[in-house]
Amino acid sequence: MDPRTMPMWQELAQRDDLPMAALPTLIQALSRPVPARKDVAGRGERQRLAAFAESLPYLMPCTTASPGLRARLIHASSPDQIVAMAAVGTVTINDLAAITARRRIWPELITALAGHPHQMDHTIELLDHLGAEDLENVLARWSDVHHNVQPTPVVPGPLVEAVCYRLTAPLAADLAAPQTALDGIRRIANGNGDHPSDCEDILWRTLDAHPDHWPTLVADPCFGHVVGHMLLEHAPTQQLDDALLNVCLPAATCRELTNASQRTPAARERLRRIAHRARQHPRLLTLIPDELHTAANDSVARGRPLHYNQDTDYAPGILRIVEDLATVSANPQQLALATQLVTQLPWPLIVVGLPRLTPTAWHSPHDDEPHQLLERHYQHCRAQALVRLASNPATPSAAVTAALTTLHPAELTWIRLYPDTPLWCVRAAAAMPAMPDQGVIHILTDTELDNHPDPASTLQSWLDARLWADTWLSDDICSAVLRSRHRTTAILRQLSARHVLTQGPPSIAAQLMLSACGDEPSRWSALLDALDAPLEEKTTFGQLTDQIAHSDSKRQMNRDTPGLADNSSSRT
Repeated sequence: MDPRTMPMWQELAQRDDLPMAALPTLIQALSRPVPARKDVAGRGERQRLAAFAESLPYLMPCTTASPGLRARLIHASSPDQIVAMAAVGTVTINDLAAITARRRIWPELITALAGHPHQMDHTIELLDHLGAEDLENVLARWSDVHHNVQPTPVVPGPLVEAVCYRLTAPLAADLAAPQTALDGIRRIANGNGDHPSDCEDILWRTLDAHPDHWPTLVADPCFGHVVGHMLLEHAPTQQLDDALLNVCLPAATCRELTNASQRTPAARERLRRIAHRARQHPRLLTLIPDELHTAANDSVARGRPLHYNQDTDYAPGILRIVEDLATVSANPQQLALATQLVTQLPWPLIVVGLPRLTPTAWHSPHDDEPHQLLERHYQHCRAQALVRLASNPATPSAAVTAALTTLHPAELTWIRLYPDTPLWCVRAAAAMPAMPDQGVIHILTDTELDNHPDPASTLQSWLDARLWADTWLSDDICSAVLRSRHRTTAILRQLSARHVLTQGPPSIAAQLMLSACGDEPSRWSALLDALDAPLEEKTTFGQLTDQIAHSDSKRQMNRDTPGLADNSSSRT
């Protein structure tokens, strides 16, 4: 077919007096691709495609009584053309056999077909052919698919419900089985996370995009409880009116976890989830206080979270449990034990005098007050947990007062200045004896250390303080020690080798390597071998120099005893 004849075929397709006898030839001429050997740079095929696109709206209505010709037109059409015709009703559900003969079901096709209520039931059945991401696109692409339809139809409720039903089915199956209930609750809790392709993330995005359908979805007997979990976990409380929140109440206490096979982890996760939901929606504490308190008691009985082992337990995790109990528990004994648990956690380390890497004009000397540094370095968590316990009316005030006597002075100051601290707790913290320098490490300059009788012991006290410092502060202390001219060999050997060689000044690292390796080529070679593998954080500079010396002595011994070296190589 000569592509230069395409305008003629297009003109014929648009004529009202076109005889039906010419229709098969016309469709064949417009739908048959131009052979590549006759096409220069694809220009002829582009002309054919343009003529076919202009002729398609005129040809499709003429093929209603001829399924074979209609199928040929559909096979020659692109997916976008099929979707556009389905949106305006030219292509219907009756053409599905011709569509699926060459293509699989795709989201935009279902979106277009669903715009016509009379074929909604058959369209919903097509959702079973789609995965989770494609199900989301059925609703997400609604306005794009129907942009040429005036007025733009509203997303039908049955379609939203059908999509949500299929998205909630895996989560509902997990919650129904004791072996997978814990995983199901965790997946729901992570439904607004960093995994956009996960079913739970897709479900929340779908729900978030259609808040008008929440009352209908949460009341559904099949998957309404999953929607209730999702709304309580992620929906802003202002979007849940009292009526809707009341419908979500059966899901508030995560009863699915009571029979979970993983007894202890499930109980702790249940406490965490109900506390999060109570903080997210404070009205739950007035609507179902007894249910929340009972769930908290059951979680403590099953999960036994009120203990702390410094060697095995993660302190931030213990603090989270304490704050959860402070939110939902009404048991004075549990709250008193939680208060004691806070006092067993490590003391904060307050380091004053660290040099600022980027001084700012707005910096005030008051910003380096111990209680300010406490919060800046995120070490105020113990004090914050005690404040939340004190805010619970069921917490014995005597237990909180006793805990205050064990706090760091900076923590007491933070409690007094924190705006949410109850008044009686503020007064109790103010009544504690003042010990301003206790538990505070002062980083001194070399000039200040010059006036100290034993600068090395001061540097050693800074290093000893790292035992209860976090990584960030520990690195800053190591930097201060490394830069001091009062450092000794014994002190340098305690520093992290990685910090000395990679984070300290290069001049200091170079001088230390010169002292360690000297003019011995074997030691320099041993240094290179030691640095070929990444240095572990726990490897000290002393261990690195000992390793270099050991490698050097081993090579020297092999050179002095060639027979031993030959035997070793032969065995190898």
